[in-house]
Amino acid sequence: MLTKIRSRSTHEVERIPKHSAIVKISPKLPWRNRVFRWLMKIACHVLFSTSITGGKNIPKGNCIIVANHLSWIDHLLLMTVLPADPRPYLIGASQSICSPFKAWLVQTFGGVIPVERGAYWIGKDSLKLPVQILECGASLVLFPEGDVSGVEGEMLPLKRGIGHIALQADYPILPIALSGVKELYWRKPIQVVIGKPFRVHADDLNHRAAISAAVDQVETALRTILPSYKEPVVKKKRMLFLNSFSDRV
Repeated sequence: MLTKIRSRSTHEVERIPKHSAIVKISPKLPWRNRVFRWLMKIACHVLFSTSITGGKNIPKGNCIIVANHLSWIDHLLLMTVLPADPRPYLIGASQSICSPFKAWLVQTFGGVIPVERGAYWIGKDSLKLPVQILECGASLVLFPEGDVSGVEGEMLPLKRGIGHIALQADYPILPIALSGVKELYWRKPIQVVIGKPFRVHADDLNHRAAISAAVDQVETALRTILPSYKEPVVKKKRMLFLNSFSDRV
């Protein structure tokens, strides 16, 4: 079984793989990021009808946040729901940073660690960064499906990478289910369901079986809180350009 790594108190970590646009990792959110976060909170409140349940389940310390993935807005939505401290860092697909503006956004505000989607990146060296994020006191945000799901209320099978990380880093795992974000329009009802934090258990299992068990436990936790989806009845869907907004910038 993999050796678990306990939390250590450090201030920042600067050893970042070359695929990352982040030069430092810090558990504290800089002031400009706080301003951006505040603006995103206002935007989400104005544009959508968002309900959040389970907010009391968010642990005070840092943790591994796992969520299902339906839309380009998922990351921003999570940033408005999660506390500013400890700072959350997302490991996301580098393919989504496909314009100079998006690259500038990542470099300026940070919080996103680009990894090539579909690449076999889980290995000895690649596991260092997720663990370093947690060890420095920040939180780690993952979309463990590894891709965008095509159907509301359903999930893709989780990638084995979440099993590697969950076993390698002994931190609470916080499941968050997102619903209503596949199609976006003015005042679209969106649900954010925050489950209870847990730790995976895979004692007395060999390496491969332990990873499979960890993946199954994370997937079960997400599927348990994922709401069933019913399409809202609206007279007219306004501001449908929000669906492709990320492609336009």
